[in-house]
Amino acid sequence: MPKLKRETIYLLEEFKEYVPYLPLIADLLGADLYLYQPILDLSALILITEAHPKIVPPLALRQEVGKLVFFEDEPNLFEVMNTGRHKVIRGDLVIGGFPVEEEIFPIKKNNNTIGLLKIQKNLLVHGEFPYNARSYKETCQWLVKNLIKFNLNWKGYNEPLTDGEGILILDKDGIILFANMAAVRLFRTMGEMSNIWGRKIKDPFFYKYVESYQELGTIKVYGEETYEEYNEETRSFFKRLFPLTKGDSNLWRVFYVIRETTELRQKERELKFKSVLIKEIHHRVKNNLQTIASLLRIQMRRLDSESAKIALQESINRINSIAYVHESLSKFEEDRVDIIEVAEKLLNAFKQTYEHLPCTFKFVKNRKNIFLSSKKAISVSLIMNELLQNAVKHGVHDDGETEISLYILQENHDIILIVENTGTLDQKDPFDISFSKKSLGFQLIQMLVEEVEGKLNIDTKTNGLSIKITFPKGKENA
Repeated sequence: MPKLKRETIYLLEEFKEYVPYLPLIADLLGADLYLYQPILDLSALILITEAHPKIVPPLALRQEVGKLVFFEDEPNLFEVMNTGRHKVIRGDLVIGGFPVEEEIFPIKKNNNTIGLLKIQKNLLVHGEFPYNARSYKETCQWLVKNLIKFNLNWKGYNEPLTDGEGILILDKDGIILFANMAAVRLFRTMGEMSNIWGRKIKDPFFYKYVESYQELGTIKVYGEETYEEYNEETRSFFKRLFPLTKGDSNLWRVFYVIRETTELRQKERELKFKSVLIKEIHHRVKNNLQTIASLLRIQMRRLDSESAKIALQESINRINSIAYVHESLSKFEEDRVDIIEVAEKLLNAFKQTYEHLPCTFKFVKNRKNIFLSSKKAISVSLIMNELLQNAVKHGVHDDGETEISLYILQENHDIILIVENTGTLDQKDPFDISFSKKSLGFQLIQMLVEEVEGKLNIDTKTNGLSIKITFPKGKENA
């Protein structure tokens, strides 16, 4: 087994600017790519990254990054590592039942081989049209040469291709030298019914790029979404240009990549419209609930019965607790509610409603925001309302000041909700929610706690009472 005798240079560090390009390059080459780093002490190689195509079937079934390779496993890799010369392996190599051509390129720094790039091509794909075209093979060769010589300036717009994305190769004059079948089909829908190979592309997008190159003299990747009219229909396309040189600094050829985004943009517009519509519905629901609450307030002022006034005020509080959830929903595109915001509004409403009573309200939280799904948020808002309502009803008396505290705490995946009153406690009427199961408030809380899959704990103190409810936060959009 040969001994690797070179100073260790970390290829991933040297190649870090180019690693993000590899998935895109795998698509353009229609091949599987593997990058190897030598481990000198072990006389082995390690696979440090790999990339596989999406527009043609990949040869690899699973990722093997981190795999150690020894001479006995792949002697061809070690041959290239030691000789520093490119090697092509054809003939007997079969992977997954497919005949494969393998190329191994040395990656050099200061004339020393610091790593290897292995490219595997499925010959059932590359042996057929259009991938067997001479212009395609030649362009791919120079793409690899630019890559391993650290001479590829493709920063930006380098995300991998999507299924059905068209690939063309143009020379600097705009002549189409190669087009995959996806590109041919797409151009036919744009009115190019005859064979586009060998013809000059008509797209102003390309010529604008060439004019910029001629004016500035810089070669860089460029991308843009364009909107074009075809048969009285506006269609959108996302286009990218990836330039190549041929051993100098002059523009030689360009990979022209195109995909239609008309349907995607239409769906985005529909989703945006639906989102705006849903937000408007929540806003109107909130307004309608507040209108109902206002009508109940008007009715309450006309009543003489004190018990009827109390009953109507409790109903108004419940309506408001639901309205605050819909108000929060009208601010977000997702189905989620900031329960902290809802709690703050609920407490402010209680402060205004019961400002004539000898009580103060305090709010304690350990998160700036806690988001819950709308279904869970309505239940939690109603629970908070019932607890605060009962704290006012049974914990506040004329003979002393009472402090009512609302705690909302998040601990890991659980939400802890606590309402407690400290001050005087009427022993004749000891906080109805905990002792009278016939009360509407207690029945509502029991039902709502079950809905949020929570646990209820009641702690009676000498100078007050504490109600603690713990429930799982769950998914925000559940």
